[in-house]
Amino acid sequence: MASRFGALLITFSVFQALLSPQPMAGAANILAVQTIAAKSHWNVMQAVLRSLTDRGHSVTAFTPFADGDRDGYTEVDISGYLEAKVGLNVSRYTGSTRSFIAYLMNALRVNCGTIFEHQRMQDILEGRSPPFDAVIAEGFWSDCVSYAATVLRVPAIYVVPSPIVTHVERSFFGHVPNPAAVSNLLSPSGVPKTFGQRFTNTLRTVSGSWLVWDNERRLRQSDPRPFDAMDLVRPSLTFTNTHFITEPSRPLTPDIVQIGGIHLTPPGPVPKDILEFIDDAPNGVIYFT
Repeated sequence: MASRFGALLITFSVFQALLSPQPMAGAANILAVQTIAAKSHWNVMQAVLRSLTDRGHSVTAFTPFADGDRDGYTEVDISGYLEAKVGLNVSRYTGSTRSFIAYLMNALRVNCGTIFEHQRMQDILEGRSPPFDAVIAEGFWSDCVSYAATVLRVPAIYVVPSPIVTHVERSFFGHVPNPAAVSNLLSPSGVPKTFGQRFTNTLRTVSGSWLVWDNERRLRQSDPRPFDAMDLVRPSLTFTNTHFITEPSRPLTPDIVQIGGIHLTPPGPVPKDILEFIDDAPNGVIYFT
């Protein structure tokens, strides 16, 4: 009797499961925004977007480094609107922390304004295009990139091409790393070990965070933008171009995922003539390329 009841119970459960509506997992329609026209930054973003399209998602990307549409991937070329940063002497912009932060904050806000004023972007923000499920943007030193996600009321996903910028961790993620244990992004030392390094790192972190806030405040007053008038959404997920093998240990919030090396491609074959030379070398070869 018990076995018959058990069989009936299992049959009923299976029948109910078959009749119940099952959630369908479909492809997402993603809007991607590249606000910095730097090739090294785009390499990481491009790898993330390619991994999404390879898995069946649709991506519309605003990028200054267009390389052509493909299946599930549509580009909006903004190279004529943003100044490309390729082959630059970085020391021009890193003379001091103050000048470096001032340059970055101004450039990011100008680029955000330029992209969000683009006619194609205006069509998206005003609902004259198919809806999007998420916005992927480069979250570097300014949260102005979240403007599109805020207007569209969809999650914002950040791609950071470097380690997390210490000076904006609090505003982005609500987390402040301990400066006695975690070096800020502009620190010359990877890990503060001595008292002097920890004290200097604390001063750099506090002063750098204040410079970010002060430059943002000044630019909001002197050059107000539409994204200044909104309470911008915080990132729901952040991909950072780091890996625990190469980076010092440090606490990260659960919404930060390390994807270091995602932009690396398998090496190509060694040219035949060089390969023959290596094979015939009796003492081995050190090959620089």
